[in-house]
Amino acid sequence: MSSNSKQNQLPIDQETEVDEAYLTALFLSFSRVFPAILNAAVDLNLFEIIAKAQSSCGSSSLSASEIASQFPNQHSELAKRLERMLPVLASYSLLTCSIRTNEDGKRERVYALSPVGQYYAFDNDGNSLGPFSTLIHRGFQQVWNDVKDAIADPDNNNHFQNVHGLLPFQYTEKDKELNQIFNNAMAHNGPLEMKMILKLYKGFEGVSTLVDVGGGVGRVLKQIISKYPSIKGINFDLPQVIQHASPLPVVTMEGVGWLSWRVLGSDDSGGGYCTMLEGIEHVGGSMFESVPEGDAILLKRVCHNWSDEECVKFLRNCHKALPKYGKVIVVDCIVPEIPNPSISSKLACDVDNVMFLIHGGKERTENEFQSLCMSSGFSKFHVACRGFSAILGVMEFYK
Repeated sequence: MSSNSKQNQLPIDQETEVDEAYLTALFLSFSRVFPAILNAAVDLNLFEIIAKAQSSCGSSSLSASEIASQFPNQHSELAKRLERMLPVLASYSLLTCSIRTNEDGKRERVYALSPVGQYYAFDNDGNSLGPFSTLIHRGFQQVWNDVKDAIADPDNNNHFQNVHGLLPFQYTEKDKELNQIFNNAMAHNGPLEMKMILKLYKGFEGVSTLVDVGGGVGRVLKQIISKYPSIKGINFDLPQVIQHASPLPVVTMEGVGWLSWRVLGSDDSGGGYCTMLEGIEHVGGSMFESVPEGDAILLKRVCHNWSDEECVKFLRNCHKALPKYGKVIVVDCIVPEIPNPSISSKLACDVDNVMFLIHGGKERTENEFQSLCMSSGFSKFHVACRGFSAILGVMEFYK
């Protein structure tokens, strides 16, 4: 062995020493890669293809070529190209990966959906995080450019408006593709959250009339009433949202009913009033003017769209609409006072910046929610539960 070879040999402990800070910093420099791969996997319907293939083939794990064989559009390079994508998804815990030795002695990677990846395939109720991922990565793609302007430009009061020329809800009326992406995301992701909430939160028990403020087309109320059929549901949103909502069947123990709508303060009831057994009544109006009366009012992911001053305004209207001892049920992200490296803290900070850049809104800490509660005239603040998600919480504001 030459003297040069001896000089090139390093002690094993020095050879394996890793600068974790540099490695983390370098990894973050490539942070655009994973969102692109994930978005491509969703667009290719990859998670659904793997889920169906695992079910139909009876195989727990599949090779890239076996996955490729399930694609509607085949080409000779498909399996090789998937083999570049699949390890990325496995490294982010969306897939599991193992080595299989075939009968000819060749070894190959095989993949299966992980518990995380299952959330990107559609469940039996048609729910999935896939469309929500599409909204963030593709629907809002122009917003992620020049984010520095949202910080440094004193005239940039709403970054989405600065990029697109319109506020988000105005722009989605104009851009049909983004409108469809947004509606799909809300329709397929919202029920996943509500399913978790209904498992742990018992605060709907004993409620007679529940008003869902900002309830869209009534999907959340439909879920709640399916579990608590004695509740009369009032779905409250802007008239243009209510007016164009498609009728949804509401299944209760007493039978099947349909959504109808009216405009708050108007004698023209449109589709008419629903009885309790028929399910849900739609009411159109503005929460900044008034809110329908009920013994409980639900605000699910509403407060984070608005400033503190605007929140206090519609929360006071909620206070007026409640009877003595009534409550507002607030479902929103609760961000930590001090950020940390945990996934939940990273997610909370990410969501807060989405709200900042898209809507000009904000996520809040528990103390900030308590301040909103007291500033709006309520007598008691209570965090009912937050175990179903590390960042999403259910809070109660009591009159």
